Amino acid sequence: MSDINQAKKLLLADYERERDELTLVIAKLRRDLRMDSEDGPADVETPAVQAANGSASKLEDVVKPGDFYGMSQIGAVKAFLERRGKRNTASLQEIAQALLRGKATEAAMDDKDIRNLSSNLSKNADFQSIAKGRWGLSEWYPGTEKTPLPIP
Repeated sequence: MSDINQAKKLLLADYERERDELTLVIAKLRRDLRMDSEDGPADVETPAVQAANGSASKLEDVVKPGDFYGMSQIGAVKAFLERRGKRNTASLQEIAQALLRGKATEAAMDDKDIRNLSSNLSKNADFQSIAKGRWGLSEWYPGTEKTPLPIP
């Protein structure tokens, strides 16, 4: 059993190394193609790029226990994304973990709760879906404003 786990660990390390190398290549291509905002090159904020830029941050460094106590989930998500920094998007799972750590929610979110959170973010003009399951603040992406839903 130990040999199988060791083999899995080696395989995982190889895949993570390959992913990190590809992420750096993608980030360079994005800069070369000027696929960025007015502020400068767009950084693909994955662990590899964060480490290369020295900007990696753990959830524990961004959100302290109780930081979002008494806040709405939407308000807490906005505060969390602002703390992460410009164009540093977060997955729904990362957002759910931040809400729990910051005490905007009392229990861990299940799949249904995460789908509801995603739906609420999609209806709010402050948030932009960047990729499947990844969210950022709309202000980071000028020209992508949402049109308000008509009120019946």
